[in-house]
Amino acid sequence: EDRVLVGFDQIPQVVIDAVVATEDRRFWDHRGVDLKALMRAAYVNYRSGEVLEGGSTITEQLVKNRYLTAERTLGRKIREAMLAYQLERRMTKEQILTRYLNTVYFGQGAYGIQTAASTYFAKPVERLGLEEAALLAGLIQAPSAYTPFDHPRLARQRRAEVLKRM
Repeated sequence: EDRVLVGFDQIPQVVIDAVVATEDRRFWDHRGVDLKALMRAAYVNYRSGEVLEGGSTITEQLVKNRYLTAERTLGRKIREAMLAYQLERRMTKEQILTRYLNTVYFGQGAYGIQTAASTYFAKPVERLGLEEAALLAGLIQAPSAYTPFDHPRLARQRRAEVLKRM
């Protein structure tokens, strides 16, 4: 995998704000599992009859990406929640977010925020600005759907959504 690890102190606040606003707005307040988000997602999915929303926190996504499979079963989701809770007891929020940002996939073969900054903007993560941070945060949900290389209009729309959430 194409990945370059960075420390929390190298990640600009705009990147942190964009990712948290987009992926887990209550990240700083929960203990690994966001029951409000989980209940909201379950309600929306039940009403629609299909899976439209997820309720995973950044910590749960980290657990799924690093320690579990991508299978979509209730058993895996329960294991994910239990491990996320345990991880939050052992690590700081900054450590969790750093590991997440170093492992998440941004598309175009870029794993981690440093490689994504280089791939999409030809610059180090420390030099990312607000709009660049918003674009990268928007890619996490569906990297191939929102890549500016293949879908510039959708990438701009997704970036605008992230900026609005911020």
